[in-house]
Amino acid sequence: MAIATMTTPLPISFFPFLLLIPAICFTICHANSNLLCIQSEREALLKFKNHLIDPSNRLSSWVEGGDCCEWTGVVCHNSTGHVNQLHLAAPLSETDDFATNAEWEASYNSLLGGKINPSLLELKHLSSLDLSNNNFSSIHIPKFFGLLESLTYLNLSGARFLGAIPHNLGNLSKLQYLDLGGNDLEPKSLQWVSGLSSSQYLDLSSANLSKATDWVQEIFQIVGIIGKVWSF
Repeated sequence: MAIATMTTPLPISFFPFLLLIPAICFTICHANSNLLCIQSEREALLKFKNHLIDPSNRLSSWVEGGDCCEWTGVVCHNSTGHVNQLHLAAPLSETDDFATNAEWEASYNSLLGGKINPSLLELKHLSSLDLSNNNFSSIHIPKFFGLLESLTYLNLSGARFLGAIPHNLGNLSKLQYLDLGGNDLEPKSLQWVSGLSSSQYLDLSSANLSKATDWVQEIFQIVGIIGKVWSF
């Protein structure tokens, strides 16, 4: 037995709106897919690259006039185009026990080194910076890192930095993750640690704390405040 059904026809005036929906979607989606990075941020990244030693040409995609949102290691915000992540960790680390000799050789030859240009300060929206497992054996951790106020993630582990830890890292009140492990660091004080009010993870393993006479009281003070994960 056939069952009769009744449908209410759509008002004629509603159809033009329906026709507009695909056009609106196409315009928005097309705009996002062709979003280019900010020119001043592209220039800042090129200055940063020019001071690096890149023996394997890992950053070959970083070219003048290119879209930096498509460059190796660069992540841009999908609606604003601002660079918000810079991940340039070496492909392998010393914990990769199952790597072949060829992989180890390729990894060693791909380590970035040289100097770190303060042009990174132009990346006002940078929230994540990873330079881990590279070879910055001739330099200290740059003091200007403490001015990257938007950082929530900073990984410099195993990058062979040496010397003191900049006290102004304590200015990074948004920082949740800080890994300085595996470097040749000799901090004179850890008073800066108390400024990491958002910290959830801190790694200072391999650091020589013998000259930091206040390290015990500073660590216990901050652990008592936030009770998060720490490694020394």
